[in-house]
Amino acid sequence: MPILGVVLVWSSAYPLIKIALQYMSPIILAIIRLLVGGLILLIYGKGIIYGLKEFIGSLLNVAIFMILLNLGVLLSPNPALSATLIYTQPVFVAIFSYFIFKEKIGILKIFGIIIAISGAIIASGNLEVNIGALISLLGGITWAVGTIYYRKYLINEDVIRLNSFFALSSVPVLVPLIPFQFYFKVSLEGIVVAIIIGITAQALGFIFWFSSVKNLGAFKASSISLLVPALSYFFSYIILGDMPTLIEMIGSFLVLFGVLLTNLKISNFSSRF
Repeated sequence: MPILGVVLVWSSAYPLIKIALQYMSPIILAIIRLLVGGLILLIYGKGIIYGLKEFIGSLLNVAIFMILLNLGVLLSPNPALSATLIYTQPVFVAIFSYFIFKEKIGILKIFGIIIAISGAIIASGNLEVNIGALISLLGGITWAVGTIYYRKYLINEDVIRLNSFFALSSVPVLVPLIPFQFYFKVSLEGIVVAIIIGITAQALGFIFWFSSVKNLGAFKASSISLLVPALSYFFSYIILGDMPTLIEMIGSFLVLFGVLLTNLKISNFSSRF
């Protein structure tokens, strides 16, 4: 099931990104990630799909989103807080889907989203609002807009070729930002980890993501993706040896419980907006 691949590769990417950022700036890491992932998809898909609609999709889903993601992590006092605010995306997907696609949302799903988001905030252990937090929130909104845009205009396109174009066309957008907080230390470990991120988080992750949106719908795919911030603590422990705190474990449990609620179908909760 593609959505399980999304959860696996994106949750394991957080500790890998932390390792890579010891050797290179966020923009450099993003460019390497996009080049590696885009070229792999280009070779595997034997071509790309391109056009104005596709370019707009690449800006929303990759270029702008990745800039906001990296800036949010860089400027936030707590990277977990940044991840939490980015994963408010399902809330905005639900709202946009209601107005654009006239999709009805069950009360149970609403409660599930609220509980999951609350759990992610608790797990972050930091509620301080600053510019990094606001940028991260904007990243979640941008991701939601990109998801809705993909569903409306690009959902029937070849996923592999489309994501190849998304990644490769985003590189020129990021290049002018290289001077921002620039640093690069020549290291085999840093380069290898950056390449691994490109293969997993970019190439595989985005194929899984858009396939999930296509098969499950934007709202359900976004809801299940809330497992990512919870499982990122597990992979942080496995890869970095960082033991989650009690607060992080409680918050992660709430995220998992909220995701479960969003995917239950109970007739008694058939109320709709």
